[in-house]
Amino acid sequence: MKKKYRITFVFKILIVQFVSSFLGLIIGSIWGLNIENEKWSQLIYNGIKIADIDLGGKSKEEARNIIKTQYINDMRNKKLYVTIDDKIYSVDKSRLIKSYSIDSAIDKAFNFGKNLSIIEQHKLVKIGSNKAYSLDLICNDEDIKRFISGIEKEINKSPANATIKMSNEGTIQIQADTKGSIVEREKLYQCIEDVIKTGRSGDIYIKAHVKKAEAEITKSKLSGINTCISSFSTSFKSSSFMRANNINVCVNAINGTLLMPGEVFSFNEVVGERTKERGYMEAPVIINNKIESGIGGGICQVSSTLYNAILKTGIQNIERINHSLPSSYVELGLDATVDWENIDFKFTNTLDYPIYIEAHTQNKNLYINIFSNSNLRKKIYVIENHINQDENVYKVKVIRKTYENGVLIDSEFISNDTYTPVSSNL
Repeated sequence: MKKKYRITFVFKILIVQFVSSFLGLIIGSIWGLNIENEKWSQLIYNGIKIADIDLGGKSKEEARNIIKTQYINDMRNKKLYVTIDDKIYSVDKSRLIKSYSIDSAIDKAFNFGKNLSIIEQHKLVKIGSNKAYSLDLICNDEDIKRFISGIEKEINKSPANATIKMSNEGTIQIQADTKGSIVEREKLYQCIEDVIKTGRSGDIYIKAHVKKAEAEITKSKLSGINTCISSFSTSFKSSSFMRANNINVCVNAINGTLLMPGEVFSFNEVVGERTKERGYMEAPVIINNKIESGIGGGICQVSSTLYNAILKTGIQNIERINHSLPSSYVELGLDATVDWENIDFKFTNTLDYPIYIEAHTQNKNLYINIFSNSNLRKKIYVIENHINQDENVYKVKVIRKTYENGVLIDSEFISNDTYTPVSSNL
């Protein structure tokens, strides 16, 4: 038979004393926490930062003074540095800030955790927080852009295309292209704005993003130009000083023209308007089937010489109009007239390689050479003009024949032209 246990009076007293002590301990602890938390009720919790400054344990007024001393006043002596390669650009931080709100940031820092439980508040007191606030900075947009523009003036550089020069010996010299550099303006602006808004104290260092800009025409693209594929020359020995002057001015304009595959050559665009200010003089020109005097007379000899050189390259897409009267410097059907804003001489580089136009005069002879790749010399082009004449008109049919390895492989119609005969030719 089991024994019955009875709780004695003494044991009951012991239990009451233990519970009382435990409750007293809890109440005391809570009371202590409450007192400690009450002390922090007017302070910012540990670890809380504004503008990278730890304000833990500080009152609102103390925090305000610290921020003014350690950040606002200090900011006047601090700079933002932007580095690009080995160059450094700087600006006063104060110039980049339009306005800020100290009180708003302090209120946020002060109020953090104040609505938590006593236990959670005690944790903040003992452990602290890694909460960070900014000063709600508003950047000075205009000064940031002005600062970046100053950097761009030094850094931004347009790429330079590769170029071709002819030596005195007539050999081809290719000048290498150079890469350009462009500051990535939007990225730099965003980086400056972001770092300023964080309220980071002290000097600030930023590395700018710069991208390289490739040249449109590189040395490798021009490396295929290695020989003269076509030449044509005409004489202007009987020309007046004024006409010879116009030819020389025009030749200087087209000399050195580079045409990539698919690009279009426009004589009027390359040469430009023929005016006295640009060096042209009055000389004989054909106007309404008559030989008259006009500014730039003689440059049709340049366009016609170039036309014949182009015909001998095999280029397909050619836009050209003949004179109404025969010309003395080329055969019938092989001239190309031009007139500013009215008549142009155009052609498209339909070859697989770039072409380079070299033009010069010597002893009143005009020479035009077309340079490109030696592979194009496998074909030879022969230009034939078939002339029919009656009392009132010359009718001319021009054919271009293509030979490869001495064998005729193509016969191409070029043009049908008509001319009015005159007693003296231009």
